[in-house]
Amino acid sequence: REFKHRSCGPQDSVQCKNHILNMKHINLYKIFLLAAIAPITAACNGDLDIMQDNKLSASNMWKSSTDVIQSTYGIYERMRSNFVQNDINIFYWGEARVGDYMWGPSLESRVQDNNMISVRTSTMSSSTSSAGWSRLYTTIDQANAVLKYAPTVNMTDAERSFATGQAAFARAYCYFWAARLWGDVPLNLVPIESTTQPETYPVRAPKSDVYTQIGKDIATALENIKALGTDKYFATADAVNMLKAEYSLWMYSTQNGGESYLTLASEALEAIGISSDKLMYKYSDIFSRTDKCNKEVIFALLNDQKEGLTGGYYNYFYHPNNLIASKYQNDPVPISSTQWWSYSQNFVDILEKSKTENHDSRVDCNLGKGEYGASGQTITWPNKFIGDMSKKPVVLDCDLLYYRYALAVMMDAELKYYKKDYSGALASLNIIAKRAYGVDNFYKEANRDAVLSALVNEYFLEFPAEGVIWWALIRLDKIWDYNPALKSMQATNKNILLWPITASARNKNHKLTQTEGWD
Repeated sequence: REFKHRSCGPQDSVQCKNHILNMKHINLYKIFLLAAIAPITAACNGDLDIMQDNKLSASNMWKSSTDVIQSTYGIYERMRSNFVQNDINIFYWGEARVGDYMWGPSLESRVQDNNMISVRTSTMSSSTSSAGWSRLYTTIDQANAVLKYAPTVNMTDAERSFATGQAAFARAYCYFWAARLWGDVPLNLVPIESTTQPETYPVRAPKSDVYTQIGKDIATALENIKALGTDKYFATADAVNMLKAEYSLWMYSTQNGGESYLTLASEALEAIGISSDKLMYKYSDIFSRTDKCNKEVIFALLNDQKEGLTGGYYNYFYHPNNLIASKYQNDPVPISSTQWWSYSQNFVDILEKSKTENHDSRVDCNLGKGEYGASGQTITWPNKFIGDMSKKPVVLDCDLLYYRYALAVMMDAELKYYKKDYSGALASLNIIAKRAYGVDNFYKEANRDAVLSALVNEYFLEFPAEGVIWWALIRLDKIWDYNPALKSMQATNKNILLWPITASARNKNHKLTQTEGWD
């Protein structure tokens, strides 16, 4: 299959040529594979065990622009390998912790393993597999290498700017996850190329330092924004501004960052542009397995089954064939190995109420339900990211979406809520509501409580199973209302919203201390 730099139009032809380095007959898988096996970054054998063989040195690598560009592509290969692990993904690292309000074990088999139970109930420990950060730091190390060597290698200005901007975005994106999940985390800014480096055994840096560095990396990505291109599997101008907006709202609402962060968020969202024209007309089309980089997608991680990827966390929402009546298997019930997660009955009721009372067009995509069990039991599953149903088990070949324009619209409404511009917040909320309910001005009450209620409602109804809702509830200081068990646990663990560090990571690095409040 001929490789083409995705999403490049005629106006990008020169830049596209530079980016792919004349590799016209190499497909995307091969580019990622080359980047992954190139001897320019560390092998990962465990949590923060990212040191490379110190027989390798800068003397036998980083000689050409090819080294830098392939290594830049490799950053995103490593990022994908982090987020498609069985227990490490944006769902486990966020939304699953909303808890019983949204989630529970399978309605058919009542199955859920100990890792899943601990995440859903926020009772994780140092042995919880979802708490691993190893591959996140491997991605950071790859970005560090590109940022170190891109300034010195002989290459065009466009290539250098592309590599620098992509690496800065990826490092900021990964550290943003790390700081929100663990608070104080190791802050490595140079590649680990020798076992004698102090970065090999880092301490946890104050989260304030990490957040400051994230801001600097976003600024670096913005400085190079014209060279980033339009490929949605990598950073684009809109992806950088989405990260800037989300980071700025987080800093304002959870880190006492002050009004200046609202200004930064406003700059980012204005650069993106808030308009219904950027949304897909039909909600379910956003998650298409055939129109992957559609107009609503801003940033996605490629999920190509030719690479043998697991397809991500959606595998856990689907049912085993022995529990589904044969005539309903993959029609309409997606068949996999074991269903571990299901919506709670409470959340099923919320979705159905929205469809019945408000004709919410999203519900059929967000909720599959029926008496399809082998013994006539009622079962549920999400219908988004459904994959290839022509095969059993269903082939999970949809891309996983990390930013889409509907989130930009919601963040714009959230920004205006913080600024007490309640009419402006309603205007943005009603962009989301118009697609969902088919009516203009669905939300009308322009006051603080009504806008806050509408924000929370639309986050729940627009983004279930996308890993977004947990973070929105924390920003809006509403997580305690929807998972009250967290409030009671906070009395003995002030860091209940954070995660523990694994025993594996601390065994490898004696300088790491456990997150206070966790074992």
